[in-house]
Amino acid sequence: AAPPPFARARVAPAPPPIARQCAAARVGRRRLRVAGPGGRWSRGLEVGALPRPAARHTERGVAAMFKWLADDAQRAKDGKVFGDVAGNLRRLYNEHLLPVEAAHMFHHFYSPPLADADFTARPMVLLMGQYSSGKTTFIRHLLGRDYPGMRVGPEPTTDRFVAVCHGEQDSVMPGNALVADRSQPFTQLSHFGNAFLSKFECAKCNSAPLEGLTLIDTPGILSGEKQRLQRGYDFESIVSWFADRVDMILILFDVAKLDISDELRRAIMGMRGNDHKIHIILNKADCCTTPQLMRIYGALMWNLGKIIDTPEVCRVYIGSFWDERLANDEQRRLFESEETDLYWALAQMPRGAAVRKLSDLIKRARLAKVHAYLMDYLRSKMPYMVGGAKKQKEMIANLTKIYQEIAKSNGIALGDFPDPRMMQEKFAGCNFKDFAKLSAKKMEALERMLSVELPKLLLLIPNESERTKAAGISQIGGTASPFGLMKDQRNEWYRCPDVDMYRSDFADLRPNRDGKVAGQAAKVRFVESKLPSGVLHKIWMLADLDGDGYLTLYEFALAMHLINMRLDGHDLPNELPPSMLPPDQDQI
Repeated sequence: AAPPPFARARVAPAPPPIARQCAAARVGRRRLRVAGPGGRWSRGLEVGALPRPAARHTERGVAAMFKWLADDAQRAKDGKVFGDVAGNLRRLYNEHLLPVEAAHMFHHFYSPPLADADFTARPMVLLMGQYSSGKTTFIRHLLGRDYPGMRVGPEPTTDRFVAVCHGEQDSVMPGNALVADRSQPFTQLSHFGNAFLSKFECAKCNSAPLEGLTLIDTPGILSGEKQRLQRGYDFESIVSWFADRVDMILILFDVAKLDISDELRRAIMGMRGNDHKIHIILNKADCCTTPQLMRIYGALMWNLGKIIDTPEVCRVYIGSFWDERLANDEQRRLFESEETDLYWALAQMPRGAAVRKLSDLIKRARLAKVHAYLMDYLRSKMPYMVGGAKKQKEMIANLTKIYQEIAKSNGIALGDFPDPRMMQEKFAGCNFKDFAKLSAKKMEALERMLSVELPKLLLLIPNESERTKAAGISQIGGTASPFGLMKDQRNEWYRCPDVDMYRSDFADLRPNRDGKVAGQAAKVRFVESKLPSGVLHKIWMLADLDGDGYLTLYEFALAMHLINMRLDGHDLPNELPPSMLPPDQDQI
């Protein structure tokens, strides 16, 4: 039988948009309501009034409709398109990693929880060194101006930590106000107390490099115990806090002061785990001759080898990083090459910030995973009644063996475990019975983040790096200059060669009747450059435009141009750019 018409209707408030597009089922009362004309609700008929087959069909249709809606919402959740890397790192940390850290006292043993600003902050560069080593002068040289509150002198002048940030107007923000600003990544520094915050400030100024970087200037380090006792705050702990969060650590040495004081040694040793961020600057290198510079460099590497315990040698940039005239320019080419590498690394830091943040989060997540298993193991081995203190001391003493047991039973690499000596000191004041039990649900979410969610973010990094601008380092200009950085001078070489410059050399090779030189004849001229055969082969393949094995005058001039380009220290292009092709095709 045909269903009866909708005889009764009542006006109700307009439903939400999704309800206007589909029926709403009230299963408990078995009543069907559908959206009427104009978005108004029409009072439906009782489902029971329908014949039984029709009623079943209607119920199945409504159930299927709502199952489709639920499945669609789940599909939208699972197939969520990742936006920016920083925003998704923050979401993954708050949803998956932070619950594990909070449950197992991670912040007591390692570092405080990450704030939102830690994921969105600009890349930071930490500058350290002994007094009068040129830290503040290096910042002025990089910015091309003085920052507010800056003071430079041969005596110890910078007596505080200064975060040099970008701002439209020049201003100085004291430390107590700075740690209250949640848009800045310094809120956790409030734990070090007023003694440190009174020696911490933020200097804001309008400078192009600061649009992509934040520079951290530190107090000059003196030798002796007097400074350590009179600082009033834990200098090494603060440096370690910054080292965990910055993208690069620059340690400056004066060529006349290569000794490493006790405080500097403790600060460098406190950076363990961040050794890959450390770069050394041997500053004021123009004050000595070439033989002196060789001896100074060897002495510096010998001093560093006793402190930085890594198989790799730290990168040392040699130069004079200021705007004054060079006292000795014997090694001008070396200084320019070193400055090129350093400025280029600084300029590219904004493009690599996403990779660094992702890497740091993976490192933190692996450590939190290991820490959770360790805490659960120690809690599970404690006796229920008596003998707890003895058992706890025994486990602390045998912590290395416990690491091996946990690694073997859970398939974890031993390299992910923390330093056992540090953990033994931390465990001395803990009660293992207070440790939380391992949550399988939280660990499953953490494992999913490491194995599924974070690899998805890796796919976004190339596109995000492409969209990110390099830092506006003034020494890296957008136009070619004979005094610019070598990496930027390649634009000067990407042009057509001067044919007249090589015309006489081409004539000496006795070209044939077609005006071409054979490969064997050109080889004699090319090997005079002393470039390897592999490089000369690449130059030949780029210069032989028609691929006939012979060189015309223009092709010979192009080959010599590429040889001189390589001898000047520039990389050869993989493909010949259009700017180097001849304007007249008859020259090929």
